[in-house]
Amino acid sequence: MKNRNMIIDNQEVNKKTELEKVCDKLYEVEKTKNYKEFYAFIKTTRLLFIPCHEKNTETVYQECFRILHKIGEISIPVSVALSMHYYILASLSSFPFSKKSIQYWKREALQKKIEKEQILIANTGSVRTFKEASGNKGIVAQKERGFYIINGRAPYMSLSGVADYLVFTATLTKGTKAVFFLPANDNKIEFEDAAFGDTMKGSFTKSVIFKKLIVSSANVIKLDSTDEERCELLVYQRSWFQALVPGPYLGAAFCVILHLKAFSQKKIKNDKKLCESDNFLDNLGELMIKYKTGYMLCENAGTTIANFEKGNKTSLEKIFETSVAAKYFSTHFSEEIVNEVRYIMGSKFLSPNSLTNKIYKEIVYGVLQPMTDIDIKEHFGKSLMK
Repeated sequence: MKNRNMIIDNQEVNKKTELEKVCDKLYEVEKTKNYKEFYAFIKTTRLLFIPCHEKNTETVYQECFRILHKIGEISIPVSVALSMHYYILASLSSFPFSKKSIQYWKREALQKKIEKEQILIANTGSVRTFKEASGNKGIVAQKERGFYIINGRAPYMSLSGVADYLVFTATLTKGTKAVFFLPANDNKIEFEDAAFGDTMKGSFTKSVIFKKLIVSSANVIKLDSTDEERCELLVYQRSWFQALVPGPYLGAAFCVILHLKAFSQKKIKNDKKLCESDNFLDNLGELMIKYKTGYMLCENAGTTIANFEKGNKTSLEKIFETSVAAKYFSTHFSEEIVNEVRYIMGSKFLSPNSLTNKIYKEIVYGVLQPMTDIDIKEHFGKSLMK
């Protein structure tokens, strides 16, 4: 009986988690570049739908961030694309709608549909800055009886042509805004390649064009106010995005640190290992401080989001600024880590087809993700000058 229990215990230890299986699949796909195969695979797991069944907002954040970080160790573009799915789903799932509101019951039905049908979501960015509650000024919606007609264009959408549903914000004729959720397989929706080349291959980031797209009123969440500062859902969504999108870049930075650790065991000159050289531990320690600081800032942003109070402007500003600061420092730290490791490892770091060289080309997009540095600095500068 004792031997039998040992065998069972070993089987449990050796059983791979869903995330490990997903990572194994991504390693395979990185060789073939058939990324659609990867997205089809991850949809069959429960990982994509954590926000649908987990009710604790902080746990939702921690789990989504952990997954993005781990996938980011393998592929920044794929992880960034998944962050778009997660932030929309997590923000809609956790926003404190009143149970008396139609939005609450629309959301409940939507969550069940997404999980049951294994729906992957693509979206266009909803908030560029705190006061500018929609970056999609190019998308307009005309209300008709029982439906809307959508026209316009958004410059970037990840998972274009891969996702099952699209989420975007559009401006109505009276200046109010609404969030639309609809199937992606409509011939009135067109995609055009964005100017990234192969650098972010795997994210399927393209421009999206809507040409007289008809959307049922059942697929709309109407926002309450024309005052953009009070479009709480949009600011809440963007705070989720700012807090989650560093995950892929911190994951890649950590991967690079691990490569440096392995590289340090090799002899460099005079029969001496890099790890035995002067200042190596100081350099490594500085890299880990930057990495852990970025990670902790993101964790703090997740906690702040979990404590958000609807109708409280101070709370809304806090989640926004906490998440923006986390995004700013963690993406900068990630890029600095990669550049510093490249300097230490030299030409080995830039070996053709190596993961470190791939990360070196992709890490720069972290800082460029909305909100960009110029918007972040302007926001904090203006907040002081009020």
